[in-house]
Amino acid sequence: MKTERSSSLNRRGRIVSVEGIDAVGKSTQSLLLETWFKDNGLRVTSLSFPDYDTPIGKEIKAFLEGRRDFGPEVRHMLFAANRWEKVSLIRRSQLENEVVIVNRYTESNLVYGLANGLRLGWLAALEKGIPKSDLVVVLDASSKGLVSRRPGPKDSYEKDLELQARVQTLYKELAPKFGWMTIDGSKSVGGVHDSVVQTVKDNLDLGMRERDR
Repeated sequence: MKTERSSSLNRRGRIVSVEGIDAVGKSTQSLLLETWFKDNGLRVTSLSFPDYDTPIGKEIKAFLEGRRDFGPEVRHMLFAANRWEKVSLIRRSQLENEVVIVNRYTESNLVYGLANGLRLGWLAALEKGIPKSDLVVVLDASSKGLVSRRPGPKDSYEKDLELQARVQTLYKELAPKFGWMTIDGSKSVGGVHDSVVQTVKDNLDLGMRERDR
């Protein structure tokens, strides 16, 4: 069994998902991780969800800004569909042996969907068939200390501090169940980055994807 998994990993690039509540630093850490991978001779594809530039992404932006009134089922179907719009790109990047860094991936829909009262099995079924993460890094920090990190207008999910608190709790509860790696997101940017890099080193065989510089 172990031999089969190793052989499979040799044939594709890895997917690293960076997760956590809003304003915890996912975008910053995804960018720093992309730079670190490239500095180590690896090819990288970076994605971020929601992707507001796609047709479905535009609908997501509309309801987050209060211009659409969708129920939770429709909202989370749209979140999943937004990732399905990028599946061909993700698979192509894997075949080309690239590391794929995703700021919010399928794990996000599970956690936020549960926080919105939906069933885990139903949420998982929405994204069944989307390439799975090889490593999930959850940045953990209290929503109360993150409000000042992102000034300016906030969408409906960002403004809902009760939702953010439920999501933080659910990330903690689901992480050991699904093998997600939790990192203290309240540290300095550099400190968090160092922890992310160490987690990557401990959990991914980077040598499988090294390219000439």
